[in-house]
Amino acid sequence: MAVLFAGVGFGLYRVVENHLYQSVDAALISSAKSIHDARFVRGFSTPLMEEFLSKVFGERYIRPYAQLVDLSGKISAKTTNIRISLPVTPQAIRRAEKGLDTFETFYTKDNKVPFRQVTLPVFINDRFTGELIQVGAPLDYTIYTLNGIKLVLWIALPTGMLLSVLFGYLLARRAFRPVTDITQAASKLGIDDLGVRLKLPPAKDELRRLAQTFNETLDRLEDAFRRLRCFSGDVSHELRTPIAVMRGEAELALRRDRTPAEYKAALQAIVTESASMSGLVEDLLLLARAESRAVAANHMPVGLEEFVNSLEASVAPVFEKRGVGLDIDLAGTNSLASTIIASRQYLAIALKNILLNAAKHSASDSRVTFGVTLDDKGIVFRIEDQGEGIPEKDLPYIFDPFYRADTVRNRSAGGAGIGLSLALAMVKLHSGTISVESKVGTGTAFTIRIPRLEPSPVVPRAKESNPEVCASVSSGIAEKKRISGELPAPSQV
Repeated sequence: MAVLFAGVGFGLYRVVENHLYQSVDAALISSAKSIHDARFVRGFSTPLMEEFLSKVFGERYIRPYAQLVDLSGKISAKTTNIRISLPVTPQAIRRAEKGLDTFETFYTKDNKVPFRQVTLPVFINDRFTGELIQVGAPLDYTIYTLNGIKLVLWIALPTGMLLSVLFGYLLARRAFRPVTDITQAASKLGIDDLGVRLKLPPAKDELRRLAQTFNETLDRLEDAFRRLRCFSGDVSHELRTPIAVMRGEAELALRRDRTPAEYKAALQAIVTESASMSGLVEDLLLLARAESRAVAANHMPVGLEEFVNSLEASVAPVFEKRGVGLDIDLAGTNSLASTIIASRQYLAIALKNILLNAAKHSASDSRVTFGVTLDDKGIVFRIEDQGEGIPEKDLPYIFDPFYRADTVRNRSAGGAGIGLSLALAMVKLHSGTISVESKVGTGTAFTIRIPRLEPSPVVPRAKESNPEVCASVSSGIAEKKRISGELPAPSQV
C-alpha cells in the first residue's frame, strides 16, 4: 500500500512539474516568435518587446524579460526589467546557425532562483543575420507552485494511506464478521449444544452462502446426533427385554428344585430369547457395516426367475400364516430367463424385509403385489400392499433404525424396527434407491430401483482370514438359518 501511494504521488508530481515547465517554455517561445515576426513593421524596440511580453505572460506572477543580442553577446535592445546578464552559450550559437531555437536554464550566483531562457535566431529573407532574440523568465513562481504541490502530496498521501488502512481494516473487519461468528460458534459447539445458528448477513454474497452452509451443516449434525441418541436408547431397550426375560427365567428356575420338564422349558425360553437377541445383534452389525461400505458385496449375474422363485418361497410361510396372498407380476420383464447383476444375498435381504413388512401390515385375505420391471436403465421392484398405510408425518422417518409409526397394527405386530433400515442399506450397496408412496387406509407401495451394474472382479482367495469376508460369510450363514427356521427373520418395521 505504501509503495502504491508513493508511486502515485511521485507520478502526479512529475506530471504537474512537466506541465508547468511546458507552459513556461510555450510562453517563452510564443513571445520570442511574436517579437521576431513584428520586426518588419515596428523594428526591435523596448516598448515592442514589453508589449508582447505583457500580452503573453500578463506580468502578474512571472516577470519575463527580452533582449536582442549578436553572436558576440552585445545587446542591441532589451526590456527595462533585466537585472542580470546571461551569456550566449556556444550551444545556442550552433543551433541558431542551423535555424533552431534553444531552451536553457541558468542559475544566479546565489543559486537560489533559476532562470529559463529561449534563444531564437533572426532571419531576413531566409538568411541568418547574426542576431538573436532571447526571452527569459525566472522560475520562482513555478518552483513555488511545485513546492506547494509537494507539500500537499507529503501531507495528503500519508494521511490518505493511513485513512485507507484504517477504513480498509474497519471494512474488512465488518466484511469478515460472519467468519468471526463462525469461528466463535464453532469454538462453542459441543455434543450437548448443537443449537447454535449464525445470523445470515444481509448481503447475498459468498459470506452469506458460507454462513448458510455452516447452519445447514449444524442442522445435519444436530439431526445425526439426535438419531444417534435415539438409536442408542432403542438398542438398549431392545436388548434389555430379552436379557431381562433370560435372567427372569434363570432366577425362577433356581429358586427351588424343578422337574426336568420345567428346566427344559426354562432353557427353551432362554434359547428363544438369546436367538432373538443374536439375530438383532447380527442385523445391527450388518446394518453398521453396510452403511460404512465395509461389506464385501460381490455383484455377479443372478438368474431372475430362480431369484424371484427362491424369494417367494422364503416369505411364503409368513404370508400363509397371516392369510395374505402374494401376487408375482413379471410382465415388465422380457423373459424369465433374464439375468441381473447384483449381490444375491444382500438384494434378497432388502426385498425380503420389505415383503415381510408388507405382509405384517396387511389384513387377512388381502393381497400384496410384487412387480418386476427390467429395462435398459436397470431393474425396478415394486411392492404394493393393501394395509393401513403410513401417516404422512411418519414417511421421512420410516427408514430410521427402530422407528415405528404409532399405529394400532404396529403396537400389536411387534418387531425391532430395523428391517427397512437394513433394506435401504442393502439397496445402497447396489447404488440403488427406495421411494415410498402411501395413503392412510389404502396401502403402501415401495419402489426399489437398481441401476445396471458391472460384475465384480474375481478376487483370489487370501491365505489369511479377511474380516470383511468372514463377516459376509457369517451374515450369509445367519440368513440361511433364518430361512430354515433356526433363527428368527430380520427385525421388521
